[in-house]
Amino acid sequence: MDEETTRSRKRQLRRQLRSRRAAAYTGEDGAARRAREAQQLLAHAAPLIAEVERAVGAASAAGAPAPLVAAFHPTPSEADVLPLAGRLAHAGARVLFPAAAGQELEWISWDGDSEFVDSPGRGFGKEPAGERLGTRALEEATLVLVPAVAVDRSCTRIGHGAGYYDRALRTLPEGARIIAVIHPAELLPEGSLPCEAHDVRIPEVLTADGLVSLVTSALS
Repeated sequence: MDEETTRSRKRQLRRQLRSRRAAAYTGEDGAARRAREAQQLLAHAAPLIAEVERAVGAASAAGAPAPLVAAFHPTPSEADVLPLAGRLAHAGARVLFPAAAGQELEWISWDGDSEFVDSPGRGFGKEPAGERLGTRALEEATLVLVPAVAVDRSCTRIGHGAGYYDRALRTLPEGARIIAVIHPAELLPEGSLPCEAHDVRIPEVLTADGLVSLVTSALS
C-alpha cells in the first residue's frame, strides 16, 4: 500500500471509528456507560497503580524525584482516564498533561486536584493550569497513558491524525511504558489498521475489560 493510499485509508477509518464511538458514548446513556467503564478501567489498573506506588517509595528512600507519568484529558466520548490519573497523582507520582505547542506537545504538571481549563489548541480539550515543563519533559517519563482512536493487536495505533504523540513518544527513555487507554471495542484484531514508518508501536492497552500486553498477544 503506497503512502497516499495508507493516509486515505486512515482518514476513512478515523471517520468510521469516531462515528461508532459517538454512537456508543454520547447522550445520557452513553455518558452513564462511560462513567461505569471508567471505574472498571481503574480497577483493572490496580497492578499499574501498585507499580507506581513502589516506584514512588523507592524514589523517596533514595532522595530521588518521584516517577513521572503522562496522561491526557479525554474528550467527552473518549475512555475516561482521569480517575486513574488522579489516583496516580495522589500516590505521589508527578503527573503531566499535554498542551499544544506548535508541531509538538508541551507538558503541564497536575497536582491531582486542580481544575482543568479550556485549551487554546484545536482538539486538545482541557489542560491543567500547572507549571509548563516544555516539549522535552517526557525524556524523564516512566509511564505514558496515550489516547487513540483505536489500536490493533499488531501494536498499531491510529490517532487523531496530527502526529503529536508519534513525535512525543520518540523522546521517551528506554524502558518507559506506553499504554493506550481506549474503549473495549476499540482494541481491534491483528492487522486491522494500516501502519506507516513513523507510527510508534503500542505494546499495551488498557480498557474497561482489562490491561492487555499486545507484545505477548502477538508472540502467542
